Amino acid sequence: MLRHKPDVEITKDRLADTWETTRDALAPRLSAAREVVIPYVDSATARVTPVLEEARVRLTPAVERFGPAVDTARERLRNDVVPAVIAAAETARETSAPARAEAKDRAAAALLALRGDRPQRVRRWPTAVACLLAGAAAGVAAGIIRRPQPTQTTPTPFPGPQHAKTDGDATAATGAGTNGSSSPGSSPGPG
Repeated sequence: MLRHKPDVEITKDRLADTWETTRDALAPRLSAAREVVIPYVDSATARVTPVLEEARVRLTPAVERFGPAVDTARERLRNDVVPAVIAAAETARETSAPARAEAKDRAAAALLALRGDRPQRVRRWPTAVACLLAGAAAGVAAGIIRRPQPTQTTPTPFPGPQHAKTDGDATAATGAGTNGSSSPGSSPGPG
């Protein structure tokens, strides 16, 4: 199928041709009308100029009286009204952002539909799965790093049986009487 110029291009070409024809037809008529109107404009200017000068002289004092009021109004406009309007416009722009984004998406989809194309669906689940996997990996790494390291403990020897201690048993258990020396403060035993 051969594609021809879009309707917009055809309309632009027709409009350009019509404009050229209209300009060529109206140019002599406009110059003739200008020559006819010039004397009337000159006489009107001559009559109105003195009236305007007199009005200027009469209104100058009134304008000078309103000057401070105009200055005050201008300052209030700059300091009070303009910032409020700007803030309202910013708020409106921020609040309408979702609606504008939706309108933009719908307009793009409508344009694609007019062209005969289908809009591409955005897949978000791969991003979600990737984020979940990254979070799981970070959790495992944090768990490994924070896990307490096992400490090496040496086993304590099992205590032997405890007997009732008497004087004879105490020297036998400490071995004081075996090598012939006695501990300070102990009495020498038989032997």
